[in-house]
Amino acid sequence: MKFQPRLALPRAACLAAALICPAAAPAASNRMKELMARARAEALTRPARVATAADAGDFGVNDDSTLAIDAYAFQGAQSAGDQFGDDGNGYRFLEATTSGGYIAAAVQLPSGVRIDNIGISVCSGTTGTLTLGLFDGGAFGDPITLVGSLTTGLLDMCYIQTVSIPGGFEHSANQEHPLYAVIHWEGPLDGTLKFNSIAVYYRRLVSPAPATATFNDVPTNHPFFQYVEALAASGITAGCGNGNFCPDQPLTRGQMAVFLSKALGLHWPL
Repeated sequence: MKFQPRLALPRAACLAAALICPAAAPAASNRMKELMARARAEALTRPARVATAADAGDFGVNDDSTLAIDAYAFQGAQSAGDQFGDDGNGYRFLEATTSGGYIAAAVQLPSGVRIDNIGISVCSGTTGTLTLGLFDGGAFGDPITLVGSLTTGLLDMCYIQTVSIPGGFEHSANQEHPLYAVIHWEGPLDGTLKFNSIAVYYRRLVSPAPATATFNDVPTNHPFFQYVEALAASGITAGCGNGNFCPDQPLTRGQMAVFLSKALGLHWPL
């Protein structure tokens, strides 16, 4: 893959925040409106729900990991004109805006994950809503993709609202596909509509299996082919010698130490 240097943030970042490219701010505002109108329209086709204690995951590979992004990570689309307040408990609210009520933050996930759900911790009154949209920025001129969206309800309480992403969204490359979260204020600017954080729920994926086998005794039709190839490609194992992996041989405690240390990146601190 050829490296292409950049002198500024990706195009999607300017569209989302207009922070380092002020000349593009008017266009960014129009593009922002277009993207968030699409996000709201999609959100209304799949209503979000209030999360409960039963939604909390257990430890293990079958449950999602959670990336939480607090309200202070978000910046106004027009930093000179958007004014935010704080309720003293970590919730932020919009007091005044010149951008139309758009705020954005970068979402930094590891490569090789599937995004299953998004959510927001919000307090709302009986009027006004927030729309949250998660976007794949698509660097180098690629189109911006709406990953998922939700619109909050009129519950007159503080709650966590989540929505699932049908089929999940596979995020495989950070540099070529930066992720951004955008929130649009669609309600009163009196502090009754406020949010504390958003959450992105994801799980790691094993890399797709290659077309050819690395080891003679783990052919492409072997039930563990994908997983053995992932270990080899990660440098965790080089096999047992003579071009073989020896999938049926027992593992010693010493070999286990090598596998785990390489896989987890364990090291002694300086």
